[in-house]
Amino acid sequence: MAKKKKPEEISAPLWFVSYADLVTNMLCFFVMLFAFSTLDSPKKRMESQSRDEKFWAAFSINSAQGAYQWLNDGGKGILLTPTSRKSDMPKIVKKVKNAFQKVSLADRLLVLSNDQMVKIHIPSGVLFESGSANMKKESEEVLTALVPIIASINNFVRVDGHTDDLPARNTVYPSNWELSTARACAVVRFYTERLLLDPARFSAQGFADQRPRFPNDSPENREANRRVEIVIMAAEKEVKKQEFRWE
Repeated sequence: MAKKKKPEEISAPLWFVSYADLVTNMLCFFVMLFAFSTLDSPKKRMESQSRDEKFWAAFSINSAQGAYQWLNDGGKGILLTPTSRKSDMPKIVKKVKNAFQKVSLADRLLVLSNDQMVKIHIPSGVLFESGSANMKKESEEVLTALVPIIASINNFVRVDGHTDDLPARNTVYPSNWELSTARACAVVRFYTERLLLDPARFSAQGFADQRPRFPNDSPENREANRRVEIVIMAAEKEVKKQEFRWE
């Protein structure tokens, strides 16, 4: 009878087989990553990045270009959420939104924001008579609603006046420059003289018809362009004033 052959002895320990498989799999994995990183051309990578940015801009609630929310049901006021999570602007926007919920003219107010400011659009017709910088009595409701918010923060507040392109008909104001500036100053004086808020935090600007929201080609657009904007800035007033020397 033929003798049975003895099985050949294993030349390596058993754990080495599993270790070799692991190293081989890792090698294949990194080769695939390298291949994917080099297959796409720079142009394709830029196009892909652009698509991603547009997607997040359209759908992200933290984007300055995304997610509109109505101030109230059926209203016209729009809240545009800010981008930066580190900014205090989201908290201020929320307070402004809640304050305007109690205002009867909330559907005519527009609130926009980014990480640098909160801008509140108020139609001139809500605050002033046509061609005048004298405030209406009902305007106090809108402006007073912002007082608890402005008083609780230390941010600078800027008031901008805007008109349409029609020339001023009131002899008191030679042009829309004087009218827009007078209206901005009237709002500042209301806050600082009547409500006694810190005047060092306020400023006023008049832009006449030079910064319209819409083209001045229809009565509706002109009405939208006649507005006062209350802008709460991200910058805060410094507690300690710096001393300057003129040389």
